[in-house]
Amino acid sequence: MSKYRKGAVYLRRMKAGDKSDDFRTYMRMAMFSDKSAWKHPEKVKPVVLVQHGVKRVVGVFMNMDDAVGCLFSGSLEKRVRNSRHNPRRGMRYTKGDLKKAFRKWAFKHNQERAA
Repeated sequence: MSKYRKGAVYLRRMKAGDKSDDFRTYMRMAMFSDKSAWKHPEKVKPVVLVQHGVKRVVGVFMNMDDAVGCLFSGSLEKRVRNSRHNPRRGMRYTKGDLKKAFRKWAFKHNQERAA
């Protein structure tokens, strides 16, 4: 075994002999290994997070997509959403926005009429 790999973290499919020191991880491993408890058992393909040189499992996930999503979700910045903008319908205006727009329009036109 390479000494440079020691401590490196990797994902792999769960094996029958996997063990963990953490009670919560142990319970998740038991839950994911029991296919009869799931509505869609075909989606449950347990994946474990393991460290090279360590015999115990660090973490357990339902499937590879779930694992990758959980591990990388903190590092990716989420796009700031504009609640008023809908890509299909365009900009949404509330009653307050419309009142403000009308006041601005009326003020501008009253000045033109007075001049």
